[in-house]
Amino acid sequence: MVGVSSRFQLPEDDSGFSLAWMLIFVSSKGITVDRSAHRETMTERVMKPIRCFSRLISPQRSAAILKGLGLPVIKGSQHNRIMFSGMKTHWTCLLFGSAATALGAGPDWPQFMGPHRNGSTQAQAIQNDWRNHPPQKLWSLEMGSGFSGPVIKDNHVFLYHRLGRNLHLDCITLDTGKQVWQSTHATQYRDRFGFDDGPRATPAIDGDRIFLMDANGWMRAFHRSDGHLLWEVNPEKHGQVDQGFFGKAPSPLVYGDTVIYIMGGSPESGIVALGVHDGSLIWKTLSEEADYASPVLQQTNGQWWIWAWMRDHVHHIHAATGKVHQSIRWRSSMNAAVNAATPLLLPEGVFLSASYGTGALLLGQSDGNWSPLWSGDQQMSNHYAHCVYHQGYLYGFHGRQEQSPELRCIEAKSGKVAWTQANLGAGSLILADDRLLLMMESGEWIMAEATPDRWSELGRRQILPSGVRASPALAHGIWVAKSPDRLVAYQLGHPLP
Repeated sequence: MVGVSSRFQLPEDDSGFSLAWMLIFVSSKGITVDRSAHRETMTERVMKPIRCFSRLISPQRSAAILKGLGLPVIKGSQHNRIMFSGMKTHWTCLLFGSAATALGAGPDWPQFMGPHRNGSTQAQAIQNDWRNHPPQKLWSLEMGSGFSGPVIKDNHVFLYHRLGRNLHLDCITLDTGKQVWQSTHATQYRDRFGFDDGPRATPAIDGDRIFLMDANGWMRAFHRSDGHLLWEVNPEKHGQVDQGFFGKAPSPLVYGDTVIYIMGGSPESGIVALGVHDGSLIWKTLSEEADYASPVLQQTNGQWWIWAWMRDHVHHIHAATGKVHQSIRWRSSMNAAVNAATPLLLPEGVFLSASYGTGALLLGQSDGNWSPLWSGDQQMSNHYAHCVYHQGYLYGFHGRQEQSPELRCIEAKSGKVAWTQANLGAGSLILADDRLLLMMESGEWIMAEATPDRWSELGRRQILPSGVRASPALAHGIWVAKSPDRLVAYQLGHPLP
């Protein structure tokens, strides 16, 4: 059973009126406000005008109308907007609130590794001078266990975590840290090695839905606006599934009307594609055990393909049908080893890297098939954290997490090492424009230039206690990161004027 604690209601003050919307009906009898329509936070699918026209009212006039309606107005804001769309004698008005004052530019962070599934984001208007203008803490919340990272859509953060015997999916306002709703369901997962019992996979958001997989492999979809359960699928429905070393960790991937899960089942249920609307099976393929890398999408020659790195092979799979085009073996000779860093799609090819003596591999395509361009264990050996790519160079952690890995920069096309920086420890990386943002396992947050010339640190701060393993998120100029029991948000970019 799934329970929902919902506090998603029409805001009564300035703090809640950010990117939410209501439908207002205007007729000859006057203006009425339909509060029941306040259920979505998305706007991109609302406006489909047919035989209607639109006009934009100035912020000043919008503020006056809002005040006259008894609705909240952000003082001094230039972002209050009312847009009218009319048909015959009735008018439908789509009312947008102000972007919250802490929100900056840049895209959302709706899935593991960000908007492009490569650990990179753009246009975040980052403040580079941390000495004179350090990042400002917006909020800090106690959370449960788990390695699942935060995801961000509009002005909301979503986090999947565990408290006691229950898993919680929380929806939190990005700029204030206020909880909007929480959805709860039971779990019986126990880590066989005594590690953290929380979820590993990071959620994926698509439209009004948010998709999850817990450490036991249960696959679920929730409604993004209020947290109610849309569907859930027991992995045993599609095959026999083993827990693996540390539970199920690959994050879900949305392709069209399907959501892809690396389940690691057999027979022929290593990867399953489920319908986003009802969780029905679209296709399933392979009988290989899952590992810890997440799948990625690639478009070549007008078709979409999935790269899925599993226990023994990396597979190239047709996204629409599940047909396996090619399987390439790339793993350690050790049994007690994992493939955990997600493949990166580069202009130079497809990049893979693992530890345990495996090393890096760059695949290139020729005559429709993929083959190695270079490989080696001395160039880049990722353990859990993936690399990021910028202008022909890869930046990542080289070496085992428990053995104090180095941060390294290598040329993507050749694997040539440009520089190495020791004594940083393990962590995760995000590339924001031309800046490297490192969330260290120690709880330190470091910013550096993304340049092949040298290691060039720009600033650092201690923002969390040690033990940070979850991937961070960056959206709208706000950095969100999780430790084993805490979630924090910092203003990194310049707020919108």
